[in-house]
Amino acid sequence: MMGLHQRAQLIRGLTKKLPHLTGSGYEAPLARLSGMAASCFCDYPDGKFVPCSAAFAEGDSLTQWIMMPRKGIAFLCGTSDEAVIEAIGPAILSGLPCLLCCSGHGPATDVVCAITDQALLPDGALQHIPLDPADIAPHLTAGDVVCLLDPRPCSAALSSHPLVFTGKVSLEHVSGESHLAVLGPDLTPGSPEFQDFVTRMTADRSGLGPDVHLPRALLPAVDGLDLRLTPYDQPEEVTAAASHAGPVYLHLTSRDGVFLSTILNALAPYCAQITLNGKTCSGERDPLRFMARTTISASADQMTRLTGIWHRGASVRQNGHPFRKSLEQLAPGDRLITPEHKITCEDVERFADLTGDHFYAHMNAEHAKTHPFFEDRVAHGQLIVSIANGLLVDPDPGPVLANLGCNALRFHMPVYFGTSIHVEMTCRQITPRPSGNLGEVRWDCRVLDGDDKLIAEYELLTLVSKQWPSE
Repeated sequence: MMGLHQRAQLIRGLTKKLPHLTGSGYEAPLARLSGMAASCFCDYPDGKFVPCSAAFAEGDSLTQWIMMPRKGIAFLCGTSDEAVIEAIGPAILSGLPCLLCCSGHGPATDVVCAITDQALLPDGALQHIPLDPADIAPHLTAGDVVCLLDPRPCSAALSSHPLVFTGKVSLEHVSGESHLAVLGPDLTPGSPEFQDFVTRMTADRSGLGPDVHLPRALLPAVDGLDLRLTPYDQPEEVTAAASHAGPVYLHLTSRDGVFLSTILNALAPYCAQITLNGKTCSGERDPLRFMARTTISASADQMTRLTGIWHRGASVRQNGHPFRKSLEQLAPGDRLITPEHKITCEDVERFADLTGDHFYAHMNAEHAKTHPFFEDRVAHGQLIVSIANGLLVDPDPGPVLANLGCNALRFHMPVYFGTSIHVEMTCRQITPRPSGNLGEVRWDCRVLDGDDKLIAEYELLTLVSKQWPSE
């Protein structure tokens, strides 16, 4: 099975070659496809299992939310050529073969024929079958995705299909009817938020749509409005029912933080836009929204093998300076432990003069001792990071080309004069760029004192050659 980055490369190639076959007119959907592919390279590691959250410890194991391909098919139902192009992206990126279901011929089938005739995607990745979307229900199996690309009278029947209703088949609307409004359990007929919602619905319903999930107690307050209403008694009923349809535009009205969090966690991956109490608060859709999401619990070594990202507690290897290795030679878990550097008064004063940071806790012992938690003069935090980065660098020309920055820098304890520091640096994640001889490497860096107490930690980002010397 292809890894995520291989699938993203397919989509990237499609966006470059399709315009030469079909002419102009598809700039907008192809640009969005290109953005989806780029986000996969930048935001996710390659591999079968794609982590979508940070791992957290549970006893001796790590637990993490992951995404993985469904064992099904993406049914693309519609005649819009632009909608078909845009739906192919998340389906292929999520590891699903696509079937365009429409009984006649038109712009959508022309696009699919252009892609298949020129083999822009692998055999079986995209096909057209002359089947009306209303007739696909008997063919659905667990793991499938149904994507309705334009308004369909069969959408209500599909929503009540047993596999859709139980969540085993995902149903997504990409047409104008795929707006969903959800009112929170905290609202009453007199709530300002509820009154604003009624005003907006009465004045202009074209952008909000007719599907409304609301507390059962509010039903009498919306009597007379031409809406399709779904009352609920518990918030879980909203996520269970709404997730089957996968709304593109979600409108939330509530001040209940727990309720909002529950709804957003369940539905946000499927939404192009979320409006909270009348204000738009999100934009781009998740390019991997068709993937299955689940949690796994495993040892640090197992989690590293499954996700391709090194986790603390997993095995490491020390076989030369990692900065002397190209991407082809480097592996998650490669580690360097640097020599020590003793922090001196001269270090601190030179750094203060160079940067202009003469904060009293660094420069005046008497004043520093009045600080709530310093016992004496302390080194600048940024001085510690600068020295740490100097300790881990290999100075000779090599495959590491640039420092791109750092993430999640955190200081854990002050550093007094005379403290010796060293760095424990471990390769965490390798992300080759889809073209060229470069890739990004993320390094787990821990700055320790002579007793191996943690002083600071951060994630270092570097640009590294795939091969060295470059061919």
